[in-house]
Amino acid sequence: MLRLRNSFLLLVILLAGCASQPQMLTPEQAYSRNVLFTVPVESAGAMSGARTGAGNMPLASSFSQESGSQNLIQAVLKFHGLTKISQFSLQTLNVEAVVADIGPEKELEEVVNALSRDQRVESVQTVKPFKLMAYNDPYFELQATVNGDHIDAIHQLSTGKNVSVGIIDTGVDREHPELADRIVYSRNLVTHDQNAFDLDEHGTAVAGIIASAANNEVGIVGVAPDVQLMVFKACHQEALSRRTSCDSVSIIKALSDVLQQQPDILNMSLSGPADAVIARLLHRAYEQGIILVAAVDESVGEQGSFPANLPEVIPVGTTISDPAGLGWVLRAPGTDMLTTAPGATYGFKSGSSMATAYVSGIVALMKESEPALSSDRARFYLRSTSRLDESEGPVVDMCAALGKTMGTRVQCAPAPVIAATTKPLAAQAEP
Repeated sequence: MLRLRNSFLLLVILLAGCASQPQMLTPEQAYSRNVLFTVPVESAGAMSGARTGAGNMPLASSFSQESGSQNLIQAVLKFHGLTKISQFSLQTLNVEAVVADIGPEKELEEVVNALSRDQRVESVQTVKPFKLMAYNDPYFELQATVNGDHIDAIHQLSTGKNVSVGIIDTGVDREHPELADRIVYSRNLVTHDQNAFDLDEHGTAVAGIIASAANNEVGIVGVAPDVQLMVFKACHQEALSRRTSCDSVSIIKALSDVLQQQPDILNMSLSGPADAVIARLLHRAYEQGIILVAAVDESVGEQGSFPANLPEVIPVGTTISDPAGLGWVLRAPGTDMLTTAPGATYGFKSGSSMATAYVSGIVALMKESEPALSSDRARFYLRSTSRLDESEGPVVDMCAALGKTMGTRVQCAPAPVIAATTKPLAAQAEP
């Protein structure tokens, strides 16, 4: 009887322990309780109250900038009652970034306001969700792809050789026969999805449009088949639903790594809410000469799409989008695009994500022809050579843009029917 009673008590204790386990939260649920704040590295020691030695000189050997910033961060966390989740350096901004949980009883807005008033804190913001810009229906409409632009003739002039393209996206199938020899760098910046990379679909599709190998006797041909790819995984794909999503923390980490690796071009087939730290990092990338290309969320238009709405970024939509709400967004083929898929396979993908990859590939062709090509000049070449379609939207002309870069008229093929119009584009000021 005693043994039975002890067994019963043990069972009750085990059940209570299971019931007390924290409920697993989705990334979206976790975002609602997280904040990201930064503290300046250079003044962290002084702000935390560094000790002094004889003659009031700082004891640099004992209190470095690193230890000073750690002391400061701990003081901020304790003062506001926050729990640190992660911390990373943004060297190009000279700050330490901290992601913290606010706890179940605090209101997110109140915590953000309190941190914004704290003079020790350089910046504070919520963690924001981003989405990859692809349609759910891969067979939305048939559109001309690289075959319509006579890519074989264009590749006689440029293939993207000696040009590197960075991709902030999900992971990419690094063993795909179309991509294996093109990927020179890859890194996973998604903390909760470290075990996935090569089975991710969206990034693999984007990479395939840009850089699928030519003349390898398999599959398809990319817009710029000789480019070097750098893959920065900042988005994850759910195993069952295949749904993809990103958050601002992983994008910030990816951009910090981009600034270290310095690709010539950065493809961002994603969109989300405006984010101050991301904007600062992209401005720094622009200053370093990286050409930035980003997808427009066509459901909200150019002004509502971040980071495509930044002045440093070339915004891209699809040729089926309504140009009325897109301003001077560059439009490109983005529907029914045959491209690479995980497991050395292929599939059709649609959306402004694919159009963005298409334009990034064109910029790579231009960059090979003009190695000193800047972001402003790339934008000028693309816009000034664009065709107006029947809906008066600017559609990229790969052949004309490359010819503009080379300073000569390139004869590739007659313009497709969709571009048949005599209406001139608005005058473009050359940078």
